[in-house]
Amino acid sequence: MNEQIQHYLQHIQFQGTLEPSIQLLGQLQTKHLLTIPYENLDVALNRGISFAIPNLFQKIIIDKRGGNCFELNILFSWLLRELGYSVTNRYAQFWRNITENTPPEEIPMHQLLLVNDGGQFYISDVGVGALAPCKPVPLIAGYQHREGKELYKIDYDEANGWMLLEQTKHSWRLLYSFHDDANDAKFAPRLSKQKNKIAMIRTTRGRHTMMNNEFRIYEGSSLTTYTTQTEKEWLLALQRFFHITLHD
Repeated sequence: MNEQIQHYLQHIQFQGTLEPSIQLLGQLQTKHLLTIPYENLDVALNRGISFAIPNLFQKIIIDKRGGNCFELNILFSWLLRELGYSVTNRYAQFWRNITENTPPEEIPMHQLLLVNDGGQFYISDVGVGALAPCKPVPLIAGYQHREGKELYKIDYDEANGWMLLEQTKHSWRLLYSFHDDANDAKFAPRLSKQKNKIAMIRTTRGRHTMMNNEFRIYEGSSLTTYTTQTEKEWLLALQRFFHITLHD
């Protein structure tokens, strides 16, 4: 195992056998989600970003930052390939919180991973940040995937292709969808135009979220909201809840 892989695994606090399996994939995915946040700070602060592996490794593993779905899943797919997995990067349309009349060109793009295990494909995704599966989900139409109180379902139709749906109080809601040819060049990454500063991370007891200067701490059924008043307070809260330290 090379030094970079060792550093990556140490960062996400993984210890154990590295023989490729779906069980190991689930362990790596969960550790990743509990350690590395989704965040768009470079985009929101008009800083440049790169999808090159050396730059992603420096930012996320060495500098202990997070990233958007493209950054997180590109780097995670690199780790998986280095460990011997068969991985395909897929582009998807992200439907959560999208209104019905949203023009197609304004629907956020998302990236996920398909991992092939003995001919069965599994969705593995460390790039959502908010509620989404922490374990691999078999790509089987009609399959339901439960994690604690969360319930997800895989479906398929000609119009949307493969769909990952999440159960709400009253119905199933589409989270994202993708087609089998969705790694084609026409689906090149389109970064979100979101100007709000956002960060999200799962925790063993819930999740932390940030929108600009408002921090929300979810633990079980409780919610604590924390609003920073100054830049210094914001930077301290960013470090406290997401372990992110911004450098000039």
